[in-house]
Amino acid sequence: MTAAASASAVAAAVRPALALHGHHVRRLEAVVDFVDAHLDGELSLERLASVAAISPFHFHRLFHLWSGVTLNEFVRRRRLDVAAGRLRHCPGEKITAISLNCGFASPEGFARAFRERFGATPSTWRDRDREAGPGLAGMPPVTVSREPELDVLFMRGRGDFATVAPMLWDRFMSAQRALGLVGQPLLFMGLDDPAIVGPGRCRMDACVQLPAGFGLVRAWPQPLLYKRIPARSVATLHYDGPAAHIGEGWQVLLHQWLPQTSYQLAIGPFLERYDPALGVPGSRHVRCELGMPVEPRIA
Repeated sequence: MTAAASASAVAAAVRPALALHGHHVRRLEAVVDFVDAHLDGELSLERLASVAAISPFHFHRLFHLWSGVTLNEFVRRRRLDVAAGRLRHCPGEKITAISLNCGFASPEGFARAFRERFGATPSTWRDRDREAGPGLAGMPPVTVSREPELDVLFMRGRGDFATVAPMLWDRFMSAQRALGLVGQPLLFMGLDDPAIVGPGRCRMDACVQLPAGFGLVRAWPQPLLYKRIPARSVATLHYDGPAAHIGEGWQVLLHQWLPQTSYQLAIGPFLERYDPALGVPGSRHVRCELGMPVEPRIA
């Protein structure tokens, strides 16, 4: 692939789908986020069409056009991807509990679907040797706190984190400046695990935290989207180092700190939090807080 072709592919990853109107893209992205937040609930065509405020017939057609898969296929894949992550990072959680929490009616149905998706049983997947990597030297301090809900504007990208994220941030920072939000905390959310979904299929959100009373009813310019991050418990690690090595900080949280605590991984996005006074995303050297959602370990 030529450099020009590669740049074009990356730009496409951070643009909304051109075949649909902007308001359709906003609604469909809201449905995707709703699915992630309600994996153990009813995710029927009628309910998700209601979330999108589109008739079921047109919603089904638009979703397939936009995503390339049917709604049922998408929901099934998200449930399995999240379950695969919990099997990998929550060794104390029973497989039956994982299957129910991810929306499967029975452990048997979950096991069949899991084998079809990953070519292994849930227990075999869990028992695989997982190389944690070197991590950071020593054990940096990790704090756990309850974070309040946050209102954010965000821009979504899809693809390999290392390739897509820099261009996503360039576009997002321009939009942020145009809205007069310079100086507000910045968040970067990784919504998928590349080891599970594949590097090229990862979703990522570049976000800016909105100040209280900013005016949530206004129409945000495309492709900016709005969402509210619910209150949750987060394990936080301060990272100060090369941007290319930030994955080592996540290795510390997941494979060094988490197994030694009374917590387990909770369902929800991982995030990097940036104080603009200390630096911004996209630099070669970054200072940020790595936040991982956690909950008390199930006995």
